[in-house]
Amino acid sequence: MGGNYYDVVVLGMDPGPLCAGALLSRRGFRVLVIGHHNARESYHCHGYRFVKRPFLLPGASSPVISKIIQELSVGQLFSHTELPCDVKFQVVQPSSRISVFEDAKQTAAELVREFPEYAYKITDIMTEVGRYSGDFEKFIQNDLVIPPETFFERRDFSRSAVQNPFMGMPTIDVFEKLGVRGKFRDFLEILPRFFGGGLAHLSPLVTARIIGAWLFDTRCLKDGLDGLRHLLCERIIEQGGDIQESYCADGIEVKRGKVTGVRMSGRKETTATQMVLTDLRPSSLSSLVEPQAWTSRFKALVEDDPDPLFGYALNLGVKKEVLPAGMADTVFLAMSAELGADLLRIQVVPQDDPDRAGLNISCAVPNSNEDILSGRLRDKILDRMRWLIPYLDNYLEVIHSPFDGFGPVDLTGEADPAAPSVPHPEQIENWLIRVVQSPGEVGIENVPHRTGIKGLLLSGSQVVSGLGVETDFIAAWGVAKIAGKMDPSRQRIARSMRSKVEV
Repeated sequence: MGGNYYDVVVLGMDPGPLCAGALLSRRGFRVLVIGHHNARESYHCHGYRFVKRPFLLPGASSPVISKIIQELSVGQLFSHTELPCDVKFQVVQPSSRISVFEDAKQTAAELVREFPEYAYKITDIMTEVGRYSGDFEKFIQNDLVIPPETFFERRDFSRSAVQNPFMGMPTIDVFEKLGVRGKFRDFLEILPRFFGGGLAHLSPLVTARIIGAWLFDTRCLKDGLDGLRHLLCERIIEQGGDIQESYCADGIEVKRGKVTGVRMSGRKETTATQMVLTDLRPSSLSSLVEPQAWTSRFKALVEDDPDPLFGYALNLGVKKEVLPAGMADTVFLAMSAELGADLLRIQVVPQDDPDRAGLNISCAVPNSNEDILSGRLRDKILDRMRWLIPYLDNYLEVIHSPFDGFGPVDLTGEADPAAPSVPHPEQIENWLIRVVQSPGEVGIENVPHRTGIKGLLLSGSQVVSGLGVETDFIAAWGVAKIAGKMDPSRQRIARSMRSKVEV
């Protein structure tokens, strides 16, 4: 096998395709990962370490995530990346501030304090949410490809779907079924609003799973998304794969409806391959494929590609003493149900200097970036933060966003001795929250893995979405299963290498 041939090329370093690449590398495939503009999530600016987007792992004990961790043999390493956090997150509304603890009993006591009228049934409600969340885990624990396409995939999916407690009731109001109304319902609806992809209606099973995963099974990871990427890249390298983070793809070569290679910027020769895995949206992926190679299915994916929600984040560098006592490292601020500056996710980013703190404030803006480019969104976010953190302006030192084109603002007046490694907005592909179009009763299945071009497979949140990072792992498992069937001989070789030898 030549040095310029790879069985699989992973385009991008987001969790979905990267996790699929690690699985295939473990199963005997030779894998190349191309960064394709996916720079590190963290960067330094005027003495502060900032991140581009927040990261927590809900559903960390999900059967799919557990299977992937076990197959990659990273159980111990994964556990070492977890950070202890007594308070997992807080939900702040105009008239309430509620903490969600690692200990479910403490969370229940907090809910009783805030909603005394439900004191007699808080435990029953949490138990019911946990049961629904467990039903979702029973559904996905089978070896499924989601969304299913072939006869056998649809058969397995249908057999597992009986675990859905809302079968035949795709539009039922899960909050009414739980018997919650008023302010308690407003609190429980916060998380589905943040992670539901902007849909007006989520399936009841997805709604219950979002609430259950965040209340009972959320983990903080050291170094966030960069730490998870590093762990997966290490597995790929250990299995003989390559990581070329600084390269990007200029094109994907297709002959007779099959992927044959990838052209990379700065290289004359084409890297030969039979499979490309990516989470690029079809409209972005279309520029890498020659129009004459498009199939009718690929054209349909490009034409039906929905308008995204723009993911925006603003970073603030502050003196740590300004943070309110008892403020959690992750805060969901909901001033109203509207997208934009009224629904903010705030994450505290630790610094080398114990007297400083970074604040990453993120939100989703529907279908337009006018407020971003004009600076109006930045001003609205700062107003909301002034409401949350009194005297913020007196302790604010640095303001920067990698998504709006404005340069960093240093409010200290002191020159930074080292040039800040601030990412240029034109070199960063904004992280986008896809608008979910889920036709099934389960409500997580969206764009199919297969594009119609053999060997060009989609992964990530556009394929399976609605649950945050957990769905990236579900999509990775499915696409790795499809890719494995395209070359089953390698899996047989890998299994024989790992099998016990009797003497």
